[in-house]
Amino acid sequence: MPVQLIRRVITIFLLGLAVLGLQACSPTDSNVQATPTGILPRPPQVNTKTPSAPPTATATLQATQTIAPTPTLIFRICSPLEIHGLAELREITSDPYRPPPPGKDMRHHGVDFSYYTRGERTTIQGVGVQSVLAGRVAASLPDTFPFGNLVIIETPNQDLPQAVKSTLGITPEQSLYLLYAHMDAPPLVTLGSQVAACQLIGQVGKSGNAVEPHLHLEVRSGPPGATFDSLGYYQVENTEQEKANYLLWRTSGVFQHMDPMLLLNLGLGTPAP
Repeated sequence: MPVQLIRRVITIFLLGLAVLGLQACSPTDSNVQATPTGILPRPPQVNTKTPSAPPTATATLQATQTIAPTPTLIFRICSPLEIHGLAELREITSDPYRPPPPGKDMRHHGVDFSYYTRGERTTIQGVGVQSVLAGRVAASLPDTFPFGNLVIIETPNQDLPQAVKSTLGITPEQSLYLLYAHMDAPPLVTLGSQVAACQLIGQVGKSGNAVEPHLHLEVRSGPPGATFDSLGYYQVENTEQEKANYLLWRTSGVFQHMDPMLLLNLGLGTPAP
């Protein structure tokens, strides 16, 4: 065999081996690709399918969630007189509760607070009158007789602590009503408005059937939601509606009077005598 032919065969054989070697070394991993500058990771394939929503954890949240308690309203019993605390009221009581026989408009259905001198003051005239309890204004009337300028405030049954209801004998069907009378000027609150405990509603005066300045306070239980748009008696000019409302409040028995000091003493945390 000629030498040139032998060389050609050997060259062809070596070229074949080189081709086989390159194929054995070529990348087959789908995550890499050949580039002119080397081998780089191939970008990961993007899943174009819309992912399904993960299962909700409502049951777990409900089982572990802490439920905040309903806020408890703070029940306050305030003195009806702005500058005289509950502890002072017995010292300035000028006419105590003296209940009449049922159905009679006599004696004293409430309690009066008054004085001529106390400390640097020479009269109770003009002292602020404030609401003993929070509630709704059931009456706001100027220049009535015998009450003069008056306010009635209703505190509904659901807003009264059990201790108050038990002490005053208030049944589940009743609200608590407080009347403030003989104030110096027309009331500072309007019919149907909501008032807070200790809110100013007027000033002590001597309007109506009063000789000396004093605050007349009545406490009664009665049906919820009552409203008095007029109230009066004993004068010729009183209308039939005014007289009917007055008798409903005072003598009908629908609104049952009680000693106001029973309520005020609860504010002190002391039992009534």
